[in-house]
Amino acid sequence: MIARFRAAAEMAKDSVPALFDYAVALDRAGTLVEAEAAYRAAAGARGMDELRFAAAARAAALAIGRADETAARSAVQLAAAAMPDDTDPLQLEADVALAFGDGAGAKAAARRILAQDPQDVDALCALARAHLALGSPGTARVLALRAAQIDKTDSRPLLVEAEIARSRGDAAAEMVAVREAAAADEDSPHAALALGRALFERGQTGEAIDQLMHAADLAPDAAPVHLALGVALATVDRKPEAGEHLATAARLSPLSPEPHYELARLQLDGLGDAKAALEQAKLFLHLSTKTPPPGHPIHALLQRCEEALGSRTQASVVQ
Repeated sequence: MIARFRAAAEMAKDSVPALFDYAVALDRAGTLVEAEAAYRAAAGARGMDELRFAAAARAAALAIGRADETAARSAVQLAAAAMPDDTDPLQLEADVALAFGDGAGAKAAARRILAQDPQDVDALCALARAHLALGSPGTARVLALRAAQIDKTDSRPLLVEAEIARSRGDAAAEMVAVREAAAADEDSPHAALALGRALFERGQTGEAIDQLMHAADLAPDAAPVHLALGVALATVDRKPEAGEHLATAARLSPLSPEPHYELARLQLDGLGDAKAALEQAKLFLHLSTKTPPPGHPIHALLQRCEEALGSRTQASVVQ
C-alpha cells in the first residue's frame, strides 16, 4: 500500500493531498522518520492551506517525539506559512516551545492568541504552563482555573493543575487532579500517562500499568508513554515486555538519553548483562546535553558494569 501512495506522490510532486496521503501511510506503518519528511514535503507544497497546516503540525509532533528542537521549530515555520492569519500556528509554536523548556517563547505565543480570543482554552493552558516554567505557579493556577471555568469537561486545565500541584509538592492535590483529568476524557493519552505516572510513584503499580497500557493504546508512537511503561513493567519482573517498551522509547526518540539509562539498568540488574548495560550507559552519556553531576546514579551504574566485566575477565583468565 505504501508503494501505491509513494507512486501517486511522485507522479504529482506538488500535490498536497498526494503527499499527505503518502505521509499518513508511512506514519501508520511506523516508519516515522520517513513520515516526518513526507509531512514536511506536503506542508511545503502550495494550496490547501488547512491540509498543509495539518501536515506541519504532525511533522512538529514527530520532531518533538525525537527530541529534535530544530526540526520542530522549522515545522512551526511551515505551519505559519500555510496559515499566516490564523491562531493555530501560534498554538503550535507555544506547544513546541513548552516541549523544549522555552517558557518565554510559549508565553509570547499564547498571549498573541489570547489577544484575539480571551476564551481560548488551549492558549490559557499554554500560558499557565509557561508561567509555571518561568517560576510563577500562582499566576499559572489562576490561568488554569480560568480555563477550567470556560469548559468544565476539558481535561487539559486539570492536567495543568496537576503540574502546579507537583511543583508545590502537594501529592494529594496532584492525584485528585490527574484522576479527574482521566475521568473527564478517557481517550486522552496525556491524562492516562499523567495518572499512570502518579500511581506508579505512589507504589500502586498494578493500576499504574493499566493506565500506562491504556495510554500506549491511545498513543502508540509516544516515546514518554513507552518509557514510563517500560520502567513500571521492570519493577514487577516483566523484563521482556519492559525491554520492548524501553527499546521502543529509544527508537521513537533517538536523541533522548533517558531510555538508554533505563535500558542500562534493566540489562544490568534485570538480565545480568553487564556488557549490554555498559553500551546503553555510554549512549546515555553521549546523548546527554549536560554532563551528569557527581552523585547521578549513572556513575554508580558505570562502575558496577566495569566491575562485573572485570570480574568475569579475571575469572576467565584463572580458568
